[in-house]
Amino acid sequence: MTEQISPHWRTVTERIELAGKLAVKQAVSPVLESACGQTQERFFFESPQSSALGQALYALQRQVTFSDKENAVLPYESDDPLGSAFYTACRECDKNAEDKNAQHKNRIIHQYKNRCLFITTGRCFARCRYCFRRKSSALDYPFASAAEIDELCTYIKTHSEVREVLLSGGDPLTGTDTQLKALLHALRSCRSDLLIRVCTRAPVFAPERFTPALIALLKAHKPLWLIPHINHAAEFSVRFAPEAYRALSALAENGIPMQSQTVLLRGINDSVDVLADLFHKLTLLGIKPGYLFQGDLAPGTSHFRVPIDEGLQLYEKLRIELSGLSLPVYAVDIPGGGGKFNLLRLESGSMNVVCADIQVQKTEKAYIFTDKRGKIRTYPRET
Repeated sequence: MTEQISPHWRTVTERIELAGKLAVKQAVSPVLESACGQTQERFFFESPQSSALGQALYALQRQVTFSDKENAVLPYESDDPLGSAFYTACRECDKNAEDKNAQHKNRIIHQYKNRCLFITTGRCFARCRYCFRRKSSALDYPFASAAEIDELCTYIKTHSEVREVLLSGGDPLTGTDTQLKALLHALRSCRSDLLIRVCTRAPVFAPERFTPALIALLKAHKPLWLIPHINHAAEFSVRFAPEAYRALSALAENGIPMQSQTVLLRGINDSVDVLADLFHKLTLLGIKPGYLFQGDLAPGTSHFRVPIDEGLQLYEKLRIELSGLSLPVYAVDIPGGGGKFNLLRLESGSMNVVCADIQVQKTEKAYIFTDKRGKIRTYPRET
């Protein structure tokens, strides 16, 4: 196969052009920009249309279209909303290195006992406007070098508690097949029972990436799960995105297990009908809906966030529409490194919730999380 990744967004652009809407400037990933050889002209819907086509395209383009609302940065928003910096496992960067790409990158994040995350690259297929890494220095990372992959393997070998590794970024699949093969082979060689997770947006933004060669490469390094990030059924529908549907179907037919993750986004998927449709159709394809994430406190993303109280009400209605098989976990990443928290623990409506590992207090302005070491972190009760 060719090592160059071809543009899927051209087909999305064509669909929007057919709708005959106003062209505006939009921030798109440099990967797509160079691949497409196009300017940053795209077409924007100022509001959802009544037709299914209009609603689908609105949901697609709002996720990657710049908005002036991003200029409103709230005091509690952070460049590192998940607190990943507290859990980096690599040695310190060589701050004196003249070559930026020669500096050692803090690619290994070990927050949870049995798994670690590896930032394979900073490159993405698109620049999602709500991304929690939108201000991260990791966006400048090239694909991991052989030395950095060796360090990851050494870390895994010396930390027997690590049973899973999440390949994240950026997007691992912006790497070439040659780069991916080197990474996957190294991981499989260092431990045969290591579970590999590949976190990606490629099915939506670059479904042509899933060639027979890539699918064979993924199959050859089992146990391996693909973790596609999908926010709306239009992203893989037969009608609006047949390329994405075919890519996901091919993965399922070739026995690649998949579990999705979704971000709850205001004006995009914050309705029972949209989410029920999404999770049911994922399940029909053989993809287990994994997480429905509360929006992170990344700078300039408040217009995307649905208040937790509203999210809980929505989720309660969603449980009526879906079986346990199709229902994801509604969770929040507690700001500042508090980790994932299942928001269903808050359903009792009590002002104080005590769990085995954390205590939650609901005040007028915030949810206050206190861990077993007494560390206090807060998530605002937005309106």
